Amino acid sequence: MKNHWKIAGIGLAMALAACGGETSANGGATTVSADDANTSRNWVEVVSKTDEGGFRMGNPDAPIQIVEYASLTCSHCATFAEESFEPLTENYVSQGLASFEVRNFVRDPLDLSAALLSRCNGAEPFFTLNERLFANQVPMFEAIQGADQAQLQALSTPEAVQSGAAFVGFAEAAGLIDFVGGLGISPDQARQCLSDSAALEELEQMRAQAMSQYNLAGTPTFLINGEVVQGVSNWAGLQARLEEMVE
Repeated sequence: MKNHWKIAGIGLAMALAACGGETSANGGATTVSADDANTSRNWVEVVSKTDEGGFRMGNPDAPIQIVEYASLTCSHCATFAEESFEPLTENYVSQGLASFEVRNFVRDPLDLSAALLSRCNGAEPFFTLNERLFANQVPMFEAIQGADQAQLQALSTPEAVQSGAAFVGFAEAAGLIDFVGGLGISPDQARQCLSDSAALEELEQMRAQAMSQYNLAGTPTFLINGEVVQGVSNWAGLQARLEEMVE
């Protein structure tokens, strides 16, 4: 598990800082017709894991493929989740016009702990867990800020990471194990997921791919049909782009 030290060593202060960054390409050149809507299934309930490690909601063959690189300790990502979920799912995903995939871009130990829990039960409950964790972001921050800082520092050592104690400890300090207990994840299951070396490796690979393939510098970052959407870091901007694409 030594590679995970690269993530664990990211300062926790990043979790409390502003997120977001400039992007380098302009996604969304394709236009589609509203007549292409496909309501043959309830696409909001169709969730699958992608080859890239993210979780996708909606028609896998939708003409508009949206990806969000998100961090569960990013305040802008939490705002996007709150503002976008209903209009995005009702106007685009449910119509089969767009799919929406979330890929984690972990930035710090607390983020990684939350991401592991959001992915703990696989595809079906992912979006519910993801949205609820974003909604719980402020209480999570308050809990971690009130925790024993010396204990948190001890959890950031290579030894703590290698033993699997690091992310269990951060989750406990932030109240996340109790929180997900009300969302179908038992304390024992939560601790098991937080110590899952394969899941940790997958999150690190997702982060590395985002940096190497898309030069990703901040969250949220959006892709449309495989291209980074330049200058868009909120729902208003993404909605405007989608409105331009659907005739």
